[in-house]
Amino acid sequence: MSQETGPAPIPLSEAPFNQPLELVMFSCSRLAKQLNKMGLDLHSEIIRLDETLAVQTMRIQTENGPRILSGGMGLKTVVHLDDGRRVPLHDMEAGETGHVEGATGGRDFAKSLSSLDLHENDQITLVRKLPPMEYLVTLNHTKNICLSEGDAARIIGLSNGTKSQFSLAPSRNEFVVAALLGGVKSISRLQKMGIEEGTSLTLNTVRARQTITINGEHQLMINSRDGLHLHLSYSAGKDVFVTVK
Repeated sequence: MSQETGPAPIPLSEAPFNQPLELVMFSCSRLAKQLNKMGLDLHSEIIRLDETLAVQTMRIQTENGPRILSGGMGLKTVVHLDDGRRVPLHDMEAGETGHVEGATGGRDFAKSLSSLDLHENDQITLVRKLPPMEYLVTLNHTKNICLSEGDAARIIGLSNGTKSQFSLAPSRNEFVVAALLGGVKSISRLQKMGIEEGTSLTLNTVRARQTITINGEHQLMINSRDGLHLHLSYSAGKDVFVTVK
């Protein structure tokens, strides 16, 4: 007599929308540890949401001063709000406060947060979400280029002896690049534009650009039964296995 088996596990990236799912396996131990810290364990019940998201850059106030985080960074940074909810930074409303609970990004992302003096348990306040903008910049006093606000936030350097993100630097002042934040792809993109340690940048102006939206097929948005709301990258969803309940 054959033994009955349950439904076969499937990657979260292939799971149906708006149906109860059970976490049954992680193929990446680092991701498993990150999610466990935020309360997602094996046998947790989650739902994959079918939503369209307008990704915005955010200005936050931290214990070490103001910071600008790209929309992608805001999606990966989880905040435990003062009212008890745990949500991605990107989902906070202006004026809401809480402490950094964790992150769903990899080592490069954790390094980027650390470079911004932003760590677990740090208190933060969302000041406001910024309209989509692009930065018109002069590179090494000769070449004009255009940066997204997300890339501007990934550049750390010095202007008039003050260290800051390029997105917080004053216009018309020389800004000398000291470090680039982000993963391999983000850093490589900036380097291909000619931006690296020692590069001189001068902000000329900032102008509006088109809004970026991400639909549910390319960004994994989930809710847990106990109210945790998370955004995971599509690639991370391939390392999380679920069964349909």
